[in-house]
Amino acid sequence: PGSSSPRVREYLEQGRPAGRITILLKVRRQTDAAKGYEKETTDIMGKEVAVFMHNKKSNMQAVVSCPPAQAQELMMLMNSGAGPELSEILTQAKRSRARQLHTRKIYQLSNASGHKKGKWKTYVYIEGRRKEIIRQTEEEVLDWLYDFYMCRDAKQSTLQAVFEQFMNYKKEVLARSTQTIHEDIRHFCLVDETLRNMQISEVTEEDIRRSLVASYLPRRPRESAFVRVIRILHQTFEFAVRKRLCLDNPVRFISARDYLKDCDRSRKSDEEKAFSEEELNKITEDARQEPSNPRALMTLLAKETGLRAGELTVIHKSDIGEEFIHIHRQQRKETGADGHLLLTELPYTKDERFHAHNGRYIPITEEIRGIIEDAFALPGESVYLFHDYGRMITKDSYMRNLKRRCQRLNITTHNNHAFRMAFNTRLIRLGLDASERASLLGHDVQTNENVYSLKDSRRREEIRRKLIESPAAL
Repeated sequence: PGSSSPRVREYLEQGRPAGRITILLKVRRQTDAAKGYEKETTDIMGKEVAVFMHNKKSNMQAVVSCPPAQAQELMMLMNSGAGPELSEILTQAKRSRARQLHTRKIYQLSNASGHKKGKWKTYVYIEGRRKEIIRQTEEEVLDWLYDFYMCRDAKQSTLQAVFEQFMNYKKEVLARSTQTIHEDIRHFCLVDETLRNMQISEVTEEDIRRSLVASYLPRRPRESAFVRVIRILHQTFEFAVRKRLCLDNPVRFISARDYLKDCDRSRKSDEEKAFSEEELNKITEDARQEPSNPRALMTLLAKETGLRAGELTVIHKSDIGEEFIHIHRQQRKETGADGHLLLTELPYTKDERFHAHNGRYIPITEEIRGIIEDAFALPGESVYLFHDYGRMITKDSYMRNLKRRCQRLNITTHNNHAFRMAFNTRLIRLGLDASERASLLGHDVQTNENVYSLKDSRRREEIRRKLIESPAAL
């Protein structure tokens, strides 16, 4: 009855669970013992309100979102003779929601004997064990199921639990890689535990900001890590909104730029990104002393070709031609159904994720040919050029070997990417243009110019030397 009834009915039929709405900005509580109701009204930027009402006389609860003008009308309905009708609407909405959540059959035991005859039955699983639900009527079964699923959802609706659901969704529905999932989990764990254990429907923008300021920013996180934490929180709340686990995404009001001044924004110099000529000579001399060590040979080939670590591990012997090495695979880690780590090889390189173009070809120099001959002489049978007695070598084990080698040689840079940077510098000195360099390194020209072309003091000194030695060319 009245103008509020269609909106009340529409809202309740969506199956929204009753309870307080605490994600908003301003809460006003009123209690009228004489009339027997409690009301909690929440303003949203002064334009809309959410009303939680509990009529003690009829023991009826409702959560309704409506314009301020209709909130008073709804209160009039609660205190007038319309209470029983609204209670019936809510009861039907609860039973409708129970039918949506419960996928198993609810049936009457018409042929049963004894005390079960004529009753209604279904079952649920609690901690992996099947539990029978038997009640006198179908309505009583639905009422029980509604309470069961609401209680279950409340337990599963912490920020931590919703994040885990979101990661499962990314893996099984969006087909994201295991590496991406692991990185998301690693960054989410940087969020304060107190915030992670809050009910997601109760987390406010202020809660998130206070948590960042009090527990995360004092650690001086890297700028990139902080931005990723904000992005993961944003994605988790967007997922929760779509699943109707909360009404709004409070992270959309938070800009990472507001806090970057408190992050570690230092950048590595170009000297720290690439191996110098002296460092390359040290690494080469050290690795050549281990011709039967496949990881040492991988180090030498990385220095000569600028290949990615994931590409080095899955070069097949059949990829070696007379004049070129065909690079068209990469290694990836996956988690199997039993939780164990699985190594897989993908039939495309990193730059071919969206547009495969049969990889790239690396010319074989005399230095590279010598490395290949040593690799073919490794003990054991395998389709791979580099292997441990026939077994595929993991990218991580190669990277650990390179790190230990660099530390032993007192070289501060110890990642494979430094070989790629140094290789690009070498190609510049040989006179190759940006397109040719990009084709050998396996990325686009813009990336090559912005990321791989060094502008450090070593190159400045070289330019100075050339200008001094050749003044007539000016």
